[in-house]
Formats: sequence, structure tokens, C-alpha cells
Amino acid sequence: MKAREFLDRIGWEEHLRPFLYKKLPAKTGWSAVLGSLSAMLFGLMVVTGVLLAMYYNPSPDKAYQSVEYIMKDAPLGYLVRGLHHWGAGVMVLVVFIHLLATFFSGAYKAPREITWVIGVCLLIVTLALGFTGYLLPWDMKAFWATVVSTNIPKDIPAVGGFLTRMILGGDGVSGLTLTRFYAIHTMLLPALLAVFALIHIYLVRIHGMSEADAPQPQADLPVYRFHPEHTWRCSLVFLAVLLLLVILSLTAGVAQEQVAGTLVDSYLPRPEWYFMWLFQLLTYFPGSLEVVGSLAVPTVGLVLLFGLPFLSKSVSGPRPLALALGVSLTLSIVFLSLTGFEGARPYGEIIPVPAAGLSDQQGRGLYLYADKECAYCHQIGGKGGHRTGPDLANMAAKGRTPEELAKFVKDPQAAKPSSIMPKYDLPEPDAKALAAFVLALRGPDQAMKMLRRQDVLSGGFATAGRPGEITNGGAGQ
Repeated sequence: MKAREFLDRIGWEEHLRPFLYKKLPAKTGWSAVLGSLSAMLFGLMVVTGVLLAMYYNPSPDKAYQSVEYIMKDAPLGYLVRGLHHWGAGVMVLVVFIHLLATFFSGAYKAPREITWVIGVCLLIVTLALGFTGYLLPWDMKAFWATVVSTNIPKDIPAVGGFLTRMILGGDGVSGLTLTRFYAIHTMLLPALLAVFALIHIYLVRIHGMSEADAPQPQADLPVYRFHPEHTWRCSLVFLAVLLLLVILSLTAGVAQEQVAGTLVDSYLPRPEWYFMWLFQLLTYFPGSLEVVGSLAVPTVGLVLLFGLPFLSKSVSGPRPLALALGVSLTLSIVFLSLTGFEGARPYGEIIPVPAAGLSDQQGRGLYLYADKECAYCHQIGGKGGHRTGPDLANMAAKGRTPEELAKFVKDPQAAKPSSIMPKYDLPEPDAKALAAFVLALRGPDQAMKMLRRQDVLSGGFATAGRPGEITNGGAGQ
């Protein structure tokens, strides 16, 4: 077969050449590469995912071990998994930035309403791929993040319980959940994303890029076509991103925690970074209000995203109100993510105590502080815990009395109805002991030393020798 005949067979002149050499707006900016970069990253995820699937075993007794084998024994397994892990995060980021760029340029308006809607669907499927993917390593982070996430649908009236059982394959995260997530992650969602991507590309080619709507300069400009100018630009950016992913894979690697089911008292579940904002949002809606953060706010956000092109009628760019709302939502997501990471740091492993020592009663209070995991909400002098509640080193300076603190610990809502602190049904001596420990903390000017929580719980807090001295049996100072 001659070359000319081969080109005729594949429809070069009639179909492929017009597609590849289509002229784009002369001043197409670098932001136009975001869509192509997303597609290239998806291709990287498919290739590395197929390679990982050759070694991965989606069963509770083999999943963790198969991941270890990939990282330690499979040829270049650590690199392939690193590219898949870091590439997934970068893909989420690129798709999100692409959506933002489209919003702020006003490119979601007529005649591109459907293009925008499909773009939102692509973002949702990309996030779903991340959600189903981080259970597969079957470590502590994967297991508990999935437990917390899959509890959210329970808040949906009437069908919440059914949806949760359908997602999990039962009443809790189990082997059925793992195999179900593996099937969804490797077959259903990639196929869905590919279909949406093809529709999205088709619509972009039909309606063109938004730059085509802008007045084009009359002066002669270099021709800018999909190929070779745009494909070379996209390839250059992709190679730079790929180099970054290789560097991250070789230097940072992929952290693997203990296998799912390991008991760690102070373990705090946390998701991948692109869901951290939602986890942090839930902390602002405790108890019966949790449904607001888990369902109401995200649902309103999705409705606004899908309805945006049909709500805005301005000719170019977003309206001032829409612009302000977009900036506010973006800053809110960034803020929630940063505060979520701050709160997800390891907590409760060390406990600041007065260097001068504690009495027997205060030592008992120290033990209760560690045993009841008060560090989940409270810091001591800015250390050792979370900042959900007030810093306990400030209680003495505020003039709190032992009786007042003991009563508050046993029934916080009786003293302050708006308090979210749980009740602790402690015997009166224990409540007073905890209050005595808190009041022994005198603020930032007090000399402090650090004790390890496990030493405190094992009895290292016990006083001996002269009153007020802690014998700590090797606790970290």
C-alpha cells in the first residue's frame, strides 16, 4: 500500500488534517494548556495504574503486602507508584485550576454552557478517582479516612443508610469495600472520565476557545494552530510536570502507614489534601449540625457550579457578584485546607508539665489528661494538642477555681450551653484532680518540661521522694 493510499484509508485530508491543523486564536495564552495537561496526566495515570494492577492484590490479607512488594521488590515499582500517587494529586490540582481559569475568564457562558457542565462532571469524577484510590493501600490512613468519608451519606434522609451500605458493601469498611472500590477505581471511573473527556474535547472544538470571542488584533501575528504550535507547548509543560513527579517520587517517595486495623490510641484520621477542606468544614458543625457541613454546603456548591452558566447573562467575564463569590469560595477552600493540615499534625504524643513538679493530686490529673485524650481539643502553652478548645495554660490567669473547673468538666453545657465539649462522668476526686493539674499550669513564663504520653499512662507520672516531684522513668525532657 502506497503512502497516499494509507493516508486516504485513515481519512487524513478529510478528517485528521483539519483536526490537527485547526487554527486557534492568535493570542491563545498559556492557560489554554491546562485542559491538554489534564488529559496527558490522565494518560499517565492509566499507564501507571495498569502497571500497578499487575502486582496488586485487592484483598484485605494481601493488599498491604502487595503494596510493600511493589515498593521494595517490583522492578522500578517505587517509581511507578510514586508517579501514580503524586500524579493523582497534580491532576486534581490542574483540573481545579482549569475550572477556575474558565470561571474567571467568563468562558462558561453561551454558547459554552454544556462545555462547562461537562467540565464540572470531569472534576467530580477526578475527585471520585482520588477517593476510591486512597483506600487501596489498606493502611491506617486509607482505612480511617474511608470510614469517616463513607459515614457522610448516612445524613441523607430516608436513603442515607441504604447508600452507605451500597458504597461499603455492608455495614462497615471490609474486604467487600476494598474489592468494590478497586473495581470502581480501575474500571468504572476511568471509563466515565474518558467519555466525559471526549465529549468535552468535542464541544471545545465545536465552539472554540473563549479567546476566539475577543477582538483579534489587525497586525500580522504568527499562525497558532492546534498542531504543531499548541501540541509543542503542551508537551513542554507536560515534560516539566513529569520531571517534577519523577523528582518527588525519588526523593519524597510515598508514605505507608501501619496496616489497617492496627490499634493506635492517638491516631487522627485525615484524607488526601484535596479533601482536607471538607474534613475541616465538618469540625464547624458538631452533633446534629453535621449534616449542614457534610451535605448542605457541598450540595449548594455543586448546584451553583452546574447552574452558573444559566444564571449569568453578562456578555464577557463574570459579574462582580459572581466574581466576589468565586474569590470567596476559593479562599475559603484554601483556608480550610491549611487549617485542616495544621490540625492533622500528630497530637498528644508529648505533654508539657511544670518543670518544678506536681503534687500527688496534680499527678493524678495529669494521668487523666492523657487517658481522656484532652489533647484532642486542648493545647498547653501552644504545644501538644489541637486548638479546638482554649489553651489550658490560660485557665489560672483567667481566675478559674478548682470547683468551677471540676463542675465544668462533668457537665460543660450546664455552665455554658454553647459548649461542644463532651461530658465526662468522673468521680468527684478525679474531676478535682484534673482541675488541680490544669491550674498548676501558669502560662508562658512558667518553666516547662515535656513528658511522653505513654510514660504518663504507664505510671511515670507518680510522685515519689519529696512532694511535688515527678519521677518519670526515662520520659523525654
